[in-house]
Amino acid sequence: MAGVPYEPVTLTPGAAFFIGHAFAQTLFKKMNKAPRVAVGRDCRMRLQVDSFGLATTPCMFYSIVKEGYEGSIMLTASHMPWNSNGLKFFTAAGGFEKSDVASMLQMASEECAAKGVMIGDTSSENAHVLASALAQQPGGIQQVNFLPRYADFLRELIIKGVDSKEHPKQPLMGLKIVVDAGNGAGGFFATEVLAPLGADITGSQFLDPDGSFPNHIPNPEHPSAMAAGAKATTAAGADLGIVFDTDVDRSAIVDRNGREINSNRFIALMSAVILREHPGTTIVTDSVTSNGLADFIAALGGKHLRFKRGYKNVIGKGMELNNQGVETHLMMETSGHGALKENYFLDDGAYLAVKVVIELVRRRLSGQGDIGELLDTLKEPAEAAEYRLRITPTPEHPDFKEVGQMVLDRFHGWVQSGGAGPSWSVDPINHEGWRINVAEDEGRRGWLLLRQSLHDPLLVLNVESESSGRVRDYTKKVLEFMLQSCTGLAIDVAPLSKK
Repeated sequence: MAGVPYEPVTLTPGAAFFIGHAFAQTLFKKMNKAPRVAVGRDCRMRLQVDSFGLATTPCMFYSIVKEGYEGSIMLTASHMPWNSNGLKFFTAAGGFEKSDVASMLQMASEECAAKGVMIGDTSSENAHVLASALAQQPGGIQQVNFLPRYADFLRELIIKGVDSKEHPKQPLMGLKIVVDAGNGAGGFFATEVLAPLGADITGSQFLDPDGSFPNHIPNPEHPSAMAAGAKATTAAGADLGIVFDTDVDRSAIVDRNGREINSNRFIALMSAVILREHPGTTIVTDSVTSNGLADFIAALGGKHLRFKRGYKNVIGKGMELNNQGVETHLMMETSGHGALKENYFLDDGAYLAVKVVIELVRRRLSGQGDIGELLDTLKEPAEAAEYRLRITPTPEHPDFKEVGQMVLDRFHGWVQSGGAGPSWSVDPINHEGWRINVAEDEGRRGWLLLRQSLHDPLLVLNVESESSGRVRDYTKKVLEFMLQSCTGLAIDVAPLSKK
């Protein structure tokens, strides 16, 4: 959306038209029939009305697996700034992969050129979009208020999961649950899922959709979102707090003491729930999860596989393992994206919240205490940090990915040759970059992971330590390596110098 300096509008009405046309053509070729497609949106400010109106990303996939749509499109940019917009595409096989998107965009570009439409030229775009709209058959677009159907589905999950004999239709009677929707699309979870089941939602906040996001960034990874959710939960004296991102494919939890349960903690919480239901199952996470989480999963009898960053990578690995006969019920990234085998491998923040609510009630009914007590044995690092080092292409090295790989190769050789000292060793399993284990005093452990960003010209360094003051020591060593071994490469190492 216009209004932010130096950020031109790229998703114009014309561009959206041809991308949508290419999606329809893709579905038609796969199914050889006119597809039925659902379109929804989050609360971002837009100029067009969509057929489903306000929806969540998981709701759009639900329309395929439960309601018979052949495809769906969600207009959202998740937690990105207010002026951002995007489109997520789904078929029965799940969300589009990179190759699907590339093919569709190529088709859209070719159709646009064939029609002589100039993207970015308002007159050219509007003339074609208007002519196409006038040519539509009457009744070709229906307005469907679909989100209540998804809320029905979530309520039924809770009713069946709790199986209350005393309050069969209102199993959340006596519970106070606070929802912080961050002015995204998740407010319905409080008013249409929890409240009808008897929960007291007093203290819930930012439930009204507002695409300017006036209160805090709707992102469970962001400290402001978690702090706001924790403050609202403790102020209300609630039993549980739930924090959603904009389009509700991610969530986080706050326990009754205000403890923020996101990132490694949320993965641990979900692992405890899933391993009780599916003992011994494999759990896939991204590459930056902590040593404490790995120990936690192992102690519960689970198998832990660290894979690549990116929720599509994590979920895709879980699907691959299941196809190979390796039972894998939970795939979860530290960002809050989490998918379950039982839920079509869909990253659904509302579904995860439902699982937590059911577990909370189950524990209360059996006298086991608060949900946060599941994490009592989770060992957390004393320190953790992340550094993002920008790579600037140069005439000598124009490809930032090649530069990043050069650095990674040299870093691996440096550690292997003992350049960092005898306490540093390369982890035997690496799916991206190099994870380095560090032996600390009295049996404590630290680790570093140096990897390339999935999309951006960045090297990312994650560091954790079970001892105070060690993260700075490890960072200094990496800085020394960069200055000594990566001369001639345009890498901004300044973040490593900051305290």
